[in-house]
Amino acid sequence: MQSPNPPLGLAYIAASLKEADLPYQVIDATGEGLDSIVPYPGRSDFRVQGLSVEEICEAAPSETTVFGLHCNFSHLWPITNVIAKRLRETFPNALIILGGEHGTALYEFVLKSSPFDVVVMGEGDETIINLVQAHEQGRDFTEVQGISFVRDGSVVLNGLSKRIRNIDKIPIPDWDNFPIMEYINRHQINGINLGRSMPILGTRGCPYKCTFCSNVDMWTQRYVRRDPKFIVDEMEIYIKKYNVSNFDFQDATALVSRKWTADLCNEILDRKLDITWQLPSGTRSETFDEDLAQLLYRAGCRALSFAPESGAEEILIAVHKQVNLRDMLERMRVATKVGLKLSCFIVIGFPTETKATLKKTLKLIRTMALVGVHDVAVSKFVPYPGSPLFNELYKADKIKLDDEFFISPMDFYNSNAASQSEEISPSKLYRTMLWMFLNFYIISFVTHPFRTAKTIFNAVFFKKEGTRYAKWLVDYIYTKRKWRRATISAASEKSNFSEPLTSAQK
Repeated sequence: MQSPNPPLGLAYIAASLKEADLPYQVIDATGEGLDSIVPYPGRSDFRVQGLSVEEICEAAPSETTVFGLHCNFSHLWPITNVIAKRLRETFPNALIILGGEHGTALYEFVLKSSPFDVVVMGEGDETIINLVQAHEQGRDFTEVQGISFVRDGSVVLNGLSKRIRNIDKIPIPDWDNFPIMEYINRHQINGINLGRSMPILGTRGCPYKCTFCSNVDMWTQRYVRRDPKFIVDEMEIYIKKYNVSNFDFQDATALVSRKWTADLCNEILDRKLDITWQLPSGTRSETFDEDLAQLLYRAGCRALSFAPESGAEEILIAVHKQVNLRDMLERMRVATKVGLKLSCFIVIGFPTETKATLKKTLKLIRTMALVGVHDVAVSKFVPYPGSPLFNELYKADKIKLDDEFFISPMDFYNSNAASQSEEISPSKLYRTMLWMFLNFYIISFVTHPFRTAKTIFNAVFFKKEGTRYAKWLVDYIYTKRKWRRATISAASEKSNFSEPLTSAQK
């Protein structure tokens, strides 16, 4: 199961609207319905948290003229589309806008197969203001850069939004109109539970171009960092306002610059903030040495993630993953030595994957366990819209755009996921994934028995999430049991996301 996170991107959009003096209302369909457990559209084996479609529509003022929906991850597209359809029925004359990576990657598909009028392409903080003002003033949408829309049956593309160069001028997220305390009180976060937490962003974009990632399509390769002073200013605001003590950085890759990292740590230390923070989404390892790792720990960093992705050099070359595995292993040793909780991400089943490359990845996983890495996440490759690999497979007619495909990332951890490798069958891929998990955790537990015993004891008896596997254990014992007991009424089944899957689009 995956915990919902506060919608950081929408909170940034809200802040931009407020600064432009444009009135708005937030309907956080997840945060306002964390006790509501309902079926995923078309998949009775999945459950989601959130308000029903009817509740979302009822919460919208009758005079609403513009709706903005967000879809960053394609597995949420079926739900997003159902909501948009119902909004169109209820508000036939409203302008319905989609933002996020899914729409940016598949703007033509979205505009031709759903009720959305406009898709914001890329970074939306400035584009949304220009779009809403153009709509209010009756100006032609061709004047608004960074959007796509339909005119006379044809899709018009005005290019990608211009990246904002001075991101320190962007107002900090406006959480005033979000149920942020619901997330904080329930520990709904991305990462392990280190206490009352807030999401935060230190950088935008990523300077790398891995072919399985949609970053370039959404953000280009422009990578910009906030001034550490402004980041810590934001931290202090949240400490005072929400009584939080931990921060979850949502950056695509935060630790690229050694100097910037050191400046951030020193700013936290200079202000004597009694906080913890983590980097759960993955970061680069090249800046790491023992001095910097110790500085990170002293400044409150307690958990982070590296992403070797594969143990096979030929796979890394094929997907343009610029890492040196030998150097990364040394950085792993350094991170765990100073006390940082380290997770590593592995992806198997790339198009060029073979039995030989899987064996190399298994060897890397075993080595990581011996080195002292705390957790490993082994996922099966899914071509993500907007990524170069997706584009290649789509052009080769190996992908059919329907809800079954969009939902497929949620089949990471069962045998339903397709394999994009001609040599590795889906069943073989699934068995390999399980074998890799077993290898890692058995070796890890045997070589670090006292650490493991302490972690499991704290998870079972005190709900402490020292690692990702401890988080899973806490969720399974204390949260998933609640989900299993949840009663889903027939009315909820009907009123929520029960519409049939859409047909394939090409």
